Amino acid sequence: MKVVELRLASMECAALGAAHEAASKRLSGIKDEEVALINEIASAESAIDVTRNEYSGVESAYKDVRERLSVLERELSSAERGRELAKARAEEIKRNEARLREDINELRGRADADAAERDRLGAEAAEADAFIDAEGLRLSENSSRLDAISAEYKAMEAERNGHAACALKTNARISEVRHALQNCLKDEDATAAREAKAAGVLDDAGRALSAMEEDRRAVGEALAKHGGRRDALDARMRELREALSALEAGLQEKNREIKEVRAGHAKAAARLSTLEEMERNFENIKGGAKSVMRASGLQGMRGLLADCIEANPGFERAVEAVLGDRLQYVLVEGHKEGVDAVEYLKGNGGGRGSFVPLRDARPLPGMAAVRSGVSGYEGARPLLGEVRVKEGCEVIVHGLLSDAVIVDSLDAALAAWRENGAVRTFVTPGGETVDCQGIITGGAEGGADGGILQRRAEIKKTAALAAALAEKTATLDAAIKETAGAIEAASAALEACREKLHSADIERIGADARLARLNEEMGRLARARTDAQRELSEARSHLEGISAKKLALSGERGGLETNIAAIDERIAGLTAALLRLSEKKEEATRAATEIKISIARARERVEALRKEASAKARQIEETGSRLSAKGREIEAGVAEAARIEGEMSEMKARLDALLGEADAVRKAETALTERLGDLAAAIKGAEAGLKERKANEAAMQGIKAEVSIALKEAEIAFENLCEKTVEKYGVSIDSYRPADDDGIDVENIEPRRAELREKITGLGEVSLGALEEYNELERRHQFLLDQRADLQRSVDALTSAITRINRTTRERFATAFEEINARFKETFPKFFNGGRAELRLAEDADVLEAGVEIVAQPPGKRLQNITLLSGGEKALTATSLIFAIFLMKPSPFCLLDEVDAPLDEANIDRFNAFVKELSRESQFILITHNKKTMETADALYGVTMEEPGISKTITVRF
Repeated sequence: MKVVELRLASMECAALGAAHEAASKRLSGIKDEEVALINEIASAESAIDVTRNEYSGVESAYKDVRERLSVLERELSSAERGRELAKARAEEIKRNEARLREDINELRGRADADAAERDRLGAEAAEADAFIDAEGLRLSENSSRLDAISAEYKAMEAERNGHAACALKTNARISEVRHALQNCLKDEDATAAREAKAAGVLDDAGRALSAMEEDRRAVGEALAKHGGRRDALDARMRELREALSALEAGLQEKNREIKEVRAGHAKAAARLSTLEEMERNFENIKGGAKSVMRASGLQGMRGLLADCIEANPGFERAVEAVLGDRLQYVLVEGHKEGVDAVEYLKGNGGGRGSFVPLRDARPLPGMAAVRSGVSGYEGARPLLGEVRVKEGCEVIVHGLLSDAVIVDSLDAALAAWRENGAVRTFVTPGGETVDCQGIITGGAEGGADGGILQRRAEIKKTAALAAALAEKTATLDAAIKETAGAIEAASAALEACREKLHSADIERIGADARLARLNEEMGRLARARTDAQRELSEARSHLEGISAKKLALSGERGGLETNIAAIDERIAGLTAALLRLSEKKEEATRAATEIKISIARARERVEALRKEASAKARQIEETGSRLSAKGREIEAGVAEAARIEGEMSEMKARLDALLGEADAVRKAETALTERLGDLAAAIKGAEAGLKERKANEAAMQGIKAEVSIALKEAEIAFENLCEKTVEKYGVSIDSYRPADDDGIDVENIEPRRAELREKITGLGEVSLGALEEYNELERRHQFLLDQRADLQRSVDALTSAITRINRTTRERFATAFEEINARFKETFPKFFNGGRAELRLAEDADVLEAGVEIVAQPPGKRLQNITLLSGGEKALTATSLIFAIFLMKPSPFCLLDEVDAPLDEANIDRFNAFVKELSRESQFILITHNKKTMETADALYGVTMEEPGISKTITVRF
């Protein structure tokens, strides 16, 4: 066997060397192709980069042209507006000149009229001065008469005032006494009311205290009941927790048990699968029987002799010991089919085999005597009694087992043989035999799985065990589900009990709070009752004092009223005399007043005439100045008109130049647009070619992987072969050289090795898991290859998607950036009342990686980065940018959260005005604390907390 296997190993080593060399050459060629393809890909990518760089340059030039065109269009617009303004100004100057000449004529006529009016006013002023002198003499005479009347009136008035002062004091005292009496009455009423109120409070407090005492007693009883209820709930929760713990422990035990049962079931199922696989592959059959059973073209084959026999449990070894290799006899229909099978084995080198013809089999002689029993042997019984035979095979099986007797032990077998063993074979249940010649056979078999019958008995036993374990698994699953349901129910009951306990605690807390409130209220009522008692006592004492005070005030009032009557009579006489003097004084005063009025009127008239004359003089001077100014204005208008005519000629020339330059820029823009389209198409075509090359590279990688795997497999096979020969025979196969005279027929070496292996198989079992392990590794290897190919496809798809997304993102970003920048340029001046601002991309080749800079120029400042602005300017600039982004694609509503917080009052007004303007199209929701912003809102929604812990919303609509 060693020489054969070494020769085969040498041949296999040579074949592996040739395969390794071929695979190495193919791998080298694939690597060369891969390097060439990688170079092509690198060249393609380089070309694409060049095209992209050119595209970026053209795109930059296109942007410059667009900016220049925009500047030219603005200059054109500005020039056209300037020309229109100049033309309008020239026409306005002509109209103004005509109007000024009309004004000059009108002013000259007005100056002549003002001179005549000035002379008339001077004459009227002289007449008024003469009237004032005459009226002054009359006023002097009337003043002397008035002074005498005034002195008499003053003396009489002083006497009356003295009596009036005395009367006033007396009346004041009378009023004080009356007021004191009224106050006594009011005080008396108030004190009586206090007395009644104190008595009422006293009664109410007594009744309230009685009622609260009852409430406190009821709350105490409720608290006692809550305590008992809580104790009961605590006990119930302890019971539920204990029950839940027991159920969870039972569930854990069942889970552990089902885990063990499932492991046993998996082990039994695996063992059953292995045994059935061995049975299907005829692992325990050797030689020709195995070849015939595996052959598919033979007719009349009816299985093995072992298929006809089923031994009772425990007697499989005994039957196998008696029958031995005869269990591998092949059952055929007749002799013809047996001959065909022998010819098949001879033709295919399948070994030797024995064939039992079912139709032509003959019964053995003496079978009737065998069936009569073995009663002459103590403790012995026929082996046929321990087997069941398939219908139609009785003759064959009975013939083979007719002389077999089962005994309990080897000693019993020897004793029986000595008595009469000439025609008997004695066998023990363990498989020890004593044949008719006295030959003893026994010992331990080398196989790990026993014979055919033992293996079939094990299959049956393992199947029964697997079924029992499956049934037990189902039972445990049901028990686990039932226990889980019980745990869920117990958990629900525990949660319900916990909720009840929580509710009881809440009720107890409420009762405690109510009891505390009752105690507090009772204390307050007790204090109120004490205060009421004190108030009642004080009111009654005060009423007694008021009564005494009323009597004293009434006596004093009577005396004062008598004195005031006499004083009033004297005052009346003096008043009548003063009335007569007052009439005389009034007459003199009226005359003096009339004289003064006439003098004042005359003086006012003189003053007005003089002022009017001065005004006319100034008006005449102003008219002359205005005439001079209008003459100068006419001269300036004529000069300005001449200058505007010259500027209009220059503007027309400038406009023509700008139009020509704009046409040239538009043509350049068209050319650059076409160039950009050509470059984009070129990039697209290059990317398609690059994608195809990368796909070829991926396919090449797959082929390379396959060849590398084949090369590695050849190396591994060679290493395994070397290790196997070294381990088994101590010979290195790479240095082994077979001898020419070893007598081995190379052409028939495989049948020879098969025959030798069949003999070795009879010596012991081989590893049954190697093939399964190889198949598992083969499936794993194929799975990894499929996964690698799938990952490569995913990488290609992802790369393509990233390229497409980047291109779309660049286009959309550029469009959005331009639009937002235009909006930003519009919104910024509105927030700053002037100035300018814009967005700029930082210097970078890729717009997706470039930063965005914000530059702004508020009114009166230079253009600078937003980081150099003040805090308020930053906030206002950021706000204008936010609105610019919003205006690019307005939404139905917009939420602003304290955007106006950093703004001052002036900026707040502009912010509110802008929001108000935009609110015509979109609804704005502002979160703010600024009063001015609130004033501009259509509705206010606020949240207040009137009571601690309780929020309340307030809505105000305008």
